[in-house]
Amino acid sequence: ITNDPWLCAGHLFDIAVVTPVFLGERVVGLMGTVGHVSDIGGTKDSLRAREIYEEGFQIPPMKLYEAGRINETLVRLLGENVRNSEQVLGDLHSFVAANAIGAERLQSFLTDYGMQDLRALAHVVQSRSEKAMRDAIRALPDGTYHGTASNNPLGTPMHYPLALTVKGDTIHLDFAGAPPQLPQGGLNCTLNYTMAHATYPLKCMLTPNVRGNAGCYRAFTVEAPKGSILNCDKPLAVNLRTRTGWYLAPNIFRALSEAAPKQVQAFTGLPVAASVYGRDAAGDTYSDMLFCGGGQGGSAQGDGKSGLLYPTSAANTSIETFESRVPVLVVEKSYLTDSGGAGQHRGGLGQRVRLRKLSDDGLPTLVSLYPEGVNNPIPGLFGGKAGGGASGRVIDEQGHVLKDVGTGELVQVRQPHEIVELVLAGGAGYGPAAERSREAIARDIALGLVSPEAAKRDYGVQGAHATQDVGEAKAGILVA
Repeated sequence: ITNDPWLCAGHLFDIAVVTPVFLGERVVGLMGTVGHVSDIGGTKDSLRAREIYEEGFQIPPMKLYEAGRINETLVRLLGENVRNSEQVLGDLHSFVAANAIGAERLQSFLTDYGMQDLRALAHVVQSRSEKAMRDAIRALPDGTYHGTASNNPLGTPMHYPLALTVKGDTIHLDFAGAPPQLPQGGLNCTLNYTMAHATYPLKCMLTPNVRGNAGCYRAFTVEAPKGSILNCDKPLAVNLRTRTGWYLAPNIFRALSEAAPKQVQAFTGLPVAASVYGRDAAGDTYSDMLFCGGGQGGSAQGDGKSGLLYPTSAANTSIETFESRVPVLVVEKSYLTDSGGAGQHRGGLGQRVRLRKLSDDGLPTLVSLYPEGVNNPIPGLFGGKAGGGASGRVIDEQGHVLKDVGTGELVQVRQPHEIVELVLAGGAGYGPAAERSREAIARDIALGLVSPEAAKRDYGVQGAHATQDVGEAKAGILVA
């Protein structure tokens, strides 16, 4: 077991459990599970953290089980250092169970086919995947392609230049010029995390129909300056590394947009996790997070999806599950009209989420409100427009702003009339808005995705034409 960010998934919340698989007396494989637990101790105000020691409980690579016996000392220490320890430890046991099931199925597979180990099969599968990837890279024109992504999670813009070199059947990504590592805020990325988020979009883009394995990634090399925000030193804070690493994929797509216009997508509004924490009247601690997605960027294949979590593998949190774990009520979770960037293919819509305390007990509830994409519009591809921006606020029941958190803050609410509002950014458009079909615009208006005012402003659709098209679209929707 370990959650070392420099060995594992980039921050302490992601715990890896790896189990050896035996066939007889021989180890024939390793079954691994990595999962994000709901709490790992440490501060809830991650933007103020300076070192990893403030971010939670560190587990170096060590035995969780030995000869079938659990490490009770480690389990007890972990349980004492995290909030809602029953849930965290339950998750840990579920990782072990998942590995055990995987091991049983692997053993059955080997036995059914009369195989002694996986070496020959792994060689064939990985070699075929590697060939498919190298063939896909050869289809791209050789050359060095450049892109730059920008964000401002601390209120000051930072820029991430990229030089992507296609040479024969290989791709090299060089992030020279990345900002220096930050002494505070948890925005730093470990090199393994940077490498993962630099190569994953290439895998999705170039061989989407090939199951992922090591062979898919052998054609890629990644370089980031040591001591930069993309290759930070231990023990700097890394908890919010997604607010940096999630900008790598759109930067890569922009760099390759001219070389592979039909395989890239415009900028996707980035996900946000709002963590809710406090103590109830009985003195018990509650802690959970509400994960929500923004709008996917448009592409040559069509409009972006709305409310999509990308590039993470997570999903939008179930409201019912969330409300059962913390004493809050989600009063709104809706798509934001006009938040999808205009284009021949429109960006997906962002979301607005509002929540409040459930009871009027006067006790404080803390919410980490770190919206991603505040005052940082990112244009679409080939003339597409930027999607709607993000924001985080505390408002009253009449909608008056009590507090605007800017690019992020840990807010405290005590009364049900204090409503926490999180707005997630929309996706950017792909291609000129002038080339979007009238039918698609009318359908967007009929479904409430685009307002008539925005259709006139962005697409030039107005007056009787819009009314007629909307009527036809509604009839078509009813028939469908």
